[in-house]
Amino acid sequence: MKDKEEEEELLLSEYCLQHQDSRSSDSDQSAFHYPPVHMETSPRTKLIVDHRKSRSPCGSLYVLAASVMASLGGILFGYDIGIISGAILQLKEKFCLSCFDQELVVSSMLFGALLGSCFGGMIIDWFGRRFTIIVNAGIFTIGAVIAAGAPVFYVVVIGRVVLGFAVSVSAIAECIYISEIAPAKRRGLLVSLNELGITCGLLIAYLVNYACIDIENGWRYMFVISVIPAVIQGIGMIFLPPSPRFLMLHKQQSKAEAVLLKLRGGCNVEKEIDNIRTAVYYEKNTHCCDIFSKSDNMRGRLFIGAGLVFFQQFTGQPNVLYYASTILEAVGFHTDSAATLATVGLGGVKVLMTIVALLCVDRWGRRKFLLVGATLMGMSLLVLGLVTHYESGQSITNPCQEDMFCQRFNSTSVLLNSSLEIQTHVTENAVISNFTTNTTVYPILPFKLHGDDAGRVLAFTALLTFVAAYGFSFGPISWLVLSEIFPSAIRGRAIALTTTLNWGTNLVISAVFLDMINGFGVSGTFFFFSSVCIVSVIFIFTTVPETKGKSLEQISEEMNKRSIISGMKARCFRCLRCFVVYNTELHEST
Repeated sequence: MKDKEEEEELLLSEYCLQHQDSRSSDSDQSAFHYPPVHMETSPRTKLIVDHRKSRSPCGSLYVLAASVMASLGGILFGYDIGIISGAILQLKEKFCLSCFDQELVVSSMLFGALLGSCFGGMIIDWFGRRFTIIVNAGIFTIGAVIAAGAPVFYVVVIGRVVLGFAVSVSAIAECIYISEIAPAKRRGLLVSLNELGITCGLLIAYLVNYACIDIENGWRYMFVISVIPAVIQGIGMIFLPPSPRFLMLHKQQSKAEAVLLKLRGGCNVEKEIDNIRTAVYYEKNTHCCDIFSKSDNMRGRLFIGAGLVFFQQFTGQPNVLYYASTILEAVGFHTDSAATLATVGLGGVKVLMTIVALLCVDRWGRRKFLLVGATLMGMSLLVLGLVTHYESGQSITNPCQEDMFCQRFNSTSVLLNSSLEIQTHVTENAVISNFTTNTTVYPILPFKLHGDDAGRVLAFTALLTFVAAYGFSFGPISWLVLSEIFPSAIRGRAIALTTTLNWGTNLVISAVFLDMINGFGVSGTFFFFSSVCIVSVIFIFTTVPETKGKSLEQISEEMNKRSIISGMKARCFRCLRCFVVYNTELHEST
């Protein structure tokens, strides 16, 4: 059976070469020229022709299977981000972590992700999309095993750095791979599978947190569970095809055409191959430095990509993920288990909205989802700011501050942050502590709603709305647009650059969140994020193009001719004209 499949694939490959070489006018005008080879008229060739002309649904299933397998990396992405919210509760007791230590555990993954985004693009462009995904599954496994088997706290940090590197490379490689194997009419749906995987990973992480939170050393189980999807993905991708566009970039045309035939179920791929070949010809001499050049409107493309990932983070989404339990405690969920269980509801809403985007993005378009989502996010943050401003309450205890009564301190002196010295004398019944300097306590969320139930319900509804709006807008659509707007030759490095900005802004916004709370107050912080959402709406309306239903080569050609300034002027003029027409009709009706 295997020999028969190999023979059939060989026949398809031979026919692709012969059919390509025998083209008349189209091939003569293409970027590459091949000497004409006369077609065979044997029964073997007729069998191949019949196979190509038959439109088999197996091609669509093959593309779907490859996309789903690649999207398992999204599950690992979301899981490793969400699992730390539950694991940290046990880690701080197990290793008696200080506030700085807890922040180090959380931020170590962001640091690893920053490293991954710096080097991941070059790896993807040099070694291929599929090969990178396979190797990255192994990195996921190594990081999970290191974190789960850690004998000391700093080994957990090392494991989280490794996982962060894998998460970042995963976000780049899988979106590129899916976008390059997917047909234009289904690319939005298939690329969004990766974001669906991320949201499902978050939901699974919240469920695992709830299941393991009361188990001794449950944090080890939390970390090691991620090995399962990593192994499945690594093995599964071995049996799936490489990207045909990557093969064309590396002058493997016959293999690229054979792969594309299999992905399209044997239907006609001549036009698609022509488009890919032409794009490769113009992009083959593109270098990394060209990302910042004026040619091919690369600066405009980079501006759009950088803007999307900037607003994806600076609209406050990371803080909702990292501090969800604390926010939920503030709006009425007063125990750790209740707050952890409530995060499952947030995860469920996020998954549901991602499915909506996945099913409808190719019908309604990218811009509509982004505009509606950013608007709803701004409104929900405004409501949260108003509720926290007018509700009376008092500060809650800071769960991140150093625990002076930790029984695991058996040394006589511990120096924290070079400014706080805790003198401890441990006995069976008491711990006597002396602080040599005063410290300022920064509460994570210094408010608690003690008003009526309406305020709690309103705040929780606003939080759900925020998560839902992000789930169908910035979450899936940003990565989709990024995978579409850059040329094939430097797509990996260009997306890696924008991903570096993504993780950098994530790190910054997470690091300054406590200081913002302390400086502006909770309501002021929510108002700030709400204003950023308004700016993002303006940015999306004036700069982000609509890529619905277009091939990657069509998008690239349009982006070459598109100027950011002219595009902004055209959309602003159109908006002004609509406003004038509306006012005119309003006056005439009155």
